[in-house]
Amino acid sequence: MSRYLQALDPRRSLATAVAWFAVVLSLAIALALLTVGDFALNSMLAQRDAQMMRFATRLAIDLEGAVAGPGGVLALPSRQRLGKIVEAAREEAKPDPRARVLLLDDRHDIVFQQPEESSADVPLTLPRASLQIGGNGEHQVVVTAPLSRAPGLRSLGIRVAVVQPSEESGHGGTLQEKLTAISILLSIFAALIGVAFARRLTRRLSDLTSQVRKVANQEAEGIVEPAGFDEVAVLGRAFGRLLNALRQEHAELDQLTRELEQRVQARTREVERLAADSRYAAVVRERLRFARDLHDTLAHSMMEMLVEVRTLRMLHAHDPQRLAAELERAEEVAREGLKEARDAVSHMRLNAVRDLGLGAALSGATVRFAERTGLEVSYRADPQAASFADERAETVFRIAEEALRNIDRHARAAHVEVALLQAGDGEIELVIADDGVGFDPESSYPGHFGVTGIREHAQLIGARLELQSRPGAGTRLCLRLRVGPEMREGGDLGHDRHQGGLQGPAQA
Repeated sequence: MSRYLQALDPRRSLATAVAWFAVVLSLAIALALLTVGDFALNSMLAQRDAQMMRFATRLAIDLEGAVAGPGGVLALPSRQRLGKIVEAAREEAKPDPRARVLLLDDRHDIVFQQPEESSADVPLTLPRASLQIGGNGEHQVVVTAPLSRAPGLRSLGIRVAVVQPSEESGHGGTLQEKLTAISILLSIFAALIGVAFARRLTRRLSDLTSQVRKVANQEAEGIVEPAGFDEVAVLGRAFGRLLNALRQEHAELDQLTRELEQRVQARTREVERLAADSRYAAVVRERLRFARDLHDTLAHSMMEMLVEVRTLRMLHAHDPQRLAAELERAEEVAREGLKEARDAVSHMRLNAVRDLGLGAALSGATVRFAERTGLEVSYRADPQAASFADERAETVFRIAEEALRNIDRHARAAHVEVALLQAGDGEIELVIADDGVGFDPESSYPGHFGVTGIREHAQLIGARLELQSRPGAGTRLCLRLRVGPEMREGGDLGHDRHQGGLQGPAQA
């Protein structure tokens, strides 16, 4: 039931809305017809009653003159005379031909009637105008003449009545029923015409909607544009242009997608190639780092052992008495080389710089250097610079180790200074100075790669290296590295590391 009620909803389709509009319009027309019909019926009945009243009044006046006899005696004329008077009144008043004239006494008995062959039903009451039903069920209109216009007839107890059949039935007579039926028929006819008009109006729109729905469901490739110049045709052409535009955009989007896929594939291959190159570069850098580490540890130890072996051979040939002492020295060199190799492996496994910070790592390195060499070593570090601990800090630490190692082997110094300072503007500064024999930094020393390794390390991390030395005047190494604005005065690196190291001279 609810489905049928929903089908009558005018918001569901234009056809239903137009059909409802037609029904409402037809009902309004029917109501207007009923109103006009009722007004016309009332006007017609009033006109009929007025005409009957004129006829009855005219007849009463004429009979008033006929009842006055000689000597002032009042008496009804003969039936023949009464018939002539009635005919004369008919000719003058022009009543309905079906109208009957009745003369009634006080008991409402018929004294005279015309036409005489008519069988009249005696009304029970005689107002001036009334609608009554006769014995045969026929509706009759009864109009009585006013007694004030015929005092003689009133003295005789005679009343003039005019009776004629009526088409009305009470206040809703036959004529009104006919008007109502006609109005209903006209309403139904108008509703049918409205429905047909709505179906015709919406048929093309329904066809267009069906085509659009098929295109949306991918059941059709396109729509057939309606012919004509009405709204449906304009809407259909608009849908057609929109569909063509969407197809063109879809084709362009597909083409763009294919081009993007090709570019992505090309970029993917390029990224893969760059990743392979990056991996190879990382391998090369790691090889270079291992080479530097080997040079910094095993190469030095092996070189010293080679020197000891040569010395032993010479002593064996020329001075055998010193051979035992030199063997002990060679054993000490081998032990020291083994210790350095183990330290190097330990450093590879345990990253002291990353774990403790550059300052703590340098402090430990200077302590070990002082203990091993017996030199006077002083170390100081600014707290902020000491907390530097990223991957560049490892390189700075290796530069410091190499510098200390070169001092031990070549400088013949008595005093060494190591300082890790905050240089301002986000830079740190590593300074290592000794009072040794010095050397010429611009000269080449075949077989020695310490200074070369230090320069390579500095270049690798983007640091500025200053190496000041000359023969007999000691050596001063200064390394400056920009680590970022967080190293400015008053800044905080955010590291919470133990600050260890020598404060003041370190004695072996």
